[in-house]
Amino acid sequence: MNVVKTILATSLACIAFPAGTLSQTSLIDRGKQLTEQVAKCQDCHTPRTAAGELDKTAWLRGVRVDPVADPVRSASGKPHVHIPDITAEGTLWMLWGEKGMLRFLEKGSSPSGATPSSHMPTYKMRHDDAEAVVAYLKSLRRSVPPATPGPGPRR
Repeated sequence: MNVVKTILATSLACIAFPAGTLSQTSLIDRGKQLTEQVAKCQDCHTPRTAAGELDKTAWLRGVRVDPVADPVRSASGKPHVHIPDITAEGTLWMLWGEKGMLRFLEKGSSPSGATPSSHMPTYKMRHDDAEAVVAYLKSLRRSVPPATPGPGPRR
């Protein structure tokens, strides 16, 4: 009887929660947690409103930085003027693709072998963690037109 109940419960679970949907949702949720709670990517890659709050309409969509007012500097000493959009709709993604993003998160270098600026952490993620972050970034879709770039990241 227990075997019958187990088979019935498993069958119902498969109908209610298809494996692909559940695993993809779980992957995206894990990627969101790694991106927002662990790496805190939004602190630099999301513009701020005039009130200094993160602009949720431009989440992870990059920031134009005023090099005079907020002189974030690269390893070369030159001021950054742009922190890239890291969503799948951004230029960086278009240049690197999914494989390039995975490489960056796993190896700490771009597809060309370049390392990030001194302000960008060099990640060396496990493959499954990098896949989760990439799945989350791919899930972000622009629901409103791009926001006008605001002030840079708070330091």
